[in-house]
Amino acid sequence: MRHFRIKHLAGAVALSCAFVAGNVMAEPTVSVLNWWTSGSESKAMGVLQEMLGKEGIKMVNDAVAGGGGANARTILKSRIVSGNVPGAAQIKGVSIQQWGRTGLLGNVNAVAESQHWNKLLDPVFLKLLKYNGNYVAVPFDNHRVNWMWMNPELMKKAGVAHMPTTWDELVSALKKFKAAGITPIAGGGNTWQVATEFGPVVLATGGPKFYDDAFVKLDTKALNSPTMIKAFKRLRVLQKYTDPNGVGRSWNHDTAMVANGQAAMQFMGDWAEGTLMVMHKTPGKDVLCAPFPGTNGSFIYNVDTMVFFKQGNAEARKAQDAMAKTVMSEKFQILFNKVKGSIPARLHTPMSSFNSCAQTSAKDFAQASKNHALVPSMSQNMSTYNATTGAIFDVLGQFYNSNMSAQTAADQLAKQVAVAKSQL
Repeated sequence: MRHFRIKHLAGAVALSCAFVAGNVMAEPTVSVLNWWTSGSESKAMGVLQEMLGKEGIKMVNDAVAGGGGANARTILKSRIVSGNVPGAAQIKGVSIQQWGRTGLLGNVNAVAESQHWNKLLDPVFLKLLKYNGNYVAVPFDNHRVNWMWMNPELMKKAGVAHMPTTWDELVSALKKFKAAGITPIAGGGNTWQVATEFGPVVLATGGPKFYDDAFVKLDTKALNSPTMIKAFKRLRVLQKYTDPNGVGRSWNHDTAMVANGQAAMQFMGDWAEGTLMVMHKTPGKDVLCAPFPGTNGSFIYNVDTMVFFKQGNAEARKAQDAMAKTVMSEKFQILFNKVKGSIPARLHTPMSSFNSCAQTSAKDFAQASKNHALVPSMSQNMSTYNATTGAIFDVLGQFYNSNMSAQTAADQLAKQVAVAKSQL
């Protein structure tokens, strides 16, 4: 089946190349397919558009609504099949290898060599960006997923003295918020948000090695283990303290609830910072940040990357090279990530102009890298192929929206992941 799909995709790109070759554009242009549509995300993409414009490159921002990227991935496939191949598309994690096998990807090796990417990026990122030794993608940012956000005014009202650092302290805080008549948690609007909460829960419950066994190696024994059962029980606790009216609500609305004092806390990646700044709030002051309780010293990373597709003319390839060079510049990494709420993917980028949460994140990333405590995000498609991620999401959705026991959930998780793996 995979060979059949590759054949179709290869035919589609050939048609696209022929089309582009016959319609030479007036200026170098690159279309960038992505799912960054929130206020902060759109503003961040504006940074790239402006910087490329100064280089004489036109960037078409093909943004598709849908925070988890499912809609954008569907549109990407339909565009390729119809021959409308983008210059770059938001593809990340292990999926880059999957796309590499289609033969559709181009490379930016010349830019990477001239800018010394091998020295500018953490080794865990280098593996993501290359296919068959060629640089086929460029990293925009480095997000930390295991963050907890909390409203300091509501903490005072409820008598929560400090940000919880352990599971027991977290449960104690949740009880105090509820007793004070405050909605403890904003979240759980849809399954990817639940998965974004569950990743840190698993990391806190089992540690980096267990997380790696479960969500990178997809080891059946880890997926159906007492530790995973304990993690599901903890997720059930979080659900009971989550706003029951949050179904269907987007993550940035949840962030706004915490910022506006309508809920005490949110478990979400640091892209929440971007929303806070759009609201003219200061991360670390108006809304406090801390690693998810029990994960201090570990770092769940989510690196947004744009993959380059083969183009049929020199002008289009020139635009891709210009985009890769701009994105990996120190100036872009600072400007873009300050707006988006992430930290630079480029190592040793000055952090003095970033907020305190971002500065903490950068320090923690460096420390976790030294201690081998970096793990890729399951919820953001960094560690597993889409089919496997879908199997995990299915079980999480069933568990979260029913009275399913933790034992049954762990059992289902192992079984459904095994089936998904067998079909890759």
